Amino acid sequence: MKRFFEHPMTLWPSMRNRLHIYALPAPDLRSALEERQRVLEAFDYCSIQPADYLHATVQQFAVTSDEVSPEDVDAFIARLNSLAAETKPFSIELGEPEADDYSLGVRGTNTSPWAKLTAAVRDAAADTINKSQPLPNAPFSPHLTLGYGVAEGSTQLIQQASDQLRAPALPPLTINEVHFIAVHQDANRGTFTWDTTSRLPFSDQSPAK
Repeated sequence: MKRFFEHPMTLWPSMRNRLHIYALPAPDLRSALEERQRVLEAFDYCSIQPADYLHATVQQFAVTSDEVSPEDVDAFIARLNSLAAETKPFSIELGEPEADDYSLGVRGTNTSPWAKLTAAVRDAAADTINKSQPLPNAPFSPHLTLGYGVAEGSTQLIQQASDQLRAPALPPLTINEVHFIAVHQDANRGTFTWDTTSRLPFSDQSPAK
């Protein structure tokens, strides 16, 4: 395991208006994550992801909003609406923050509802907005990134500072809707933001069993 952050933003292609599906944290989880982000204020080699833009990536696509036709977007959203109508809300328990080679974030387990959601989104995109080229990989697990490396620095020090924070356990990530978003990357600041979203609420609001 490496002891130092690298700068992942310089390794990724420039990202403006890159299409994604995100699940966004509820206000209570966002506030709890924001509290954990405060440890990063002491480390100039790690960004702090703006709290309003904290997210769990369901799927990134290989295309931007400028590269897809309105017809393909409409077809994709129609598939997403059908998926949302068939999907029950579900929750994912989250662990405490972990520092890896590139970031500080919190992870959840790969549950059956999460796997089903990501697979269905990938299938819909492969038939519509992302049919012209290979899809990027699915996320390695449900996760929310608190900050990204922007220069080399000690991973161990960030992990120690995070471990020393005394805070109540994180609320679960409750997923009762997804957002279709055109994402902007700021490589210098180490942040991801967006302008607008298409919100797709799950129609069946009874909890998944």
